[in-house]
Amino acid sequence: MLTYELTLEDLQDERLIAELDALGVHFLWRLAPVDRVDDMDPARLLASLAASRDARVRLAIIPLLLHRPDFAAHVPEALDCAPVDARLYLMCYYTAARYLQWKYRYELARLDGAGALLPDLFSDELGLEDVTDPDDGLADLAQRHATLSGEAINWLGTYQHAAERWLARLERERAWAT
Repeated sequence: MLTYELTLEDLQDERLIAELDALGVHFLWRLAPVDRVDDMDPARLLASLAASRDARVRLAIIPLLLHRPDFAAHVPEALDCAPVDARLYLMCYYTAARYLQWKYRYELARLDGAGALLPDLFSDELGLEDVTDPDDGLADLAQRHATLSGEAINWLGTYQHAAERWLARLERERAWAT
């Protein structure tokens, strides 16, 4: 039998994944069964996700906000308590979730219920222009994210991947329920 020994960082990430599962955001697979320590307040959860060294855990911010747009009210507090190197992830992933919510509004309403719209919190700070199309907004954000982070990553594909995986999961859950 293969066993996996969790490091302290792994354990923290596993607890974050357990917290997401408890909120109905079944986006990531757990490596090992880990009990939740307590109900994590939304600001702490968002800040902890953004601070994770694991890119897949950070990316979970997007489906979390698509599923729980009410967490937008906690983003400013999360930004204040997040480590400096995690703030850009939080701002960009929040903004990506906002554009993705706009882009997939009909699918999200059908599969997950119509939630409140995510307000624009960071366009000015990120130097983004007003757009009339969510795809244009996502492309601009991806380019800005690459510039600000200095990371030549396909940010647009990353954002899109999170939304597509989340929507596919919602489709499967809906099929299982019928």
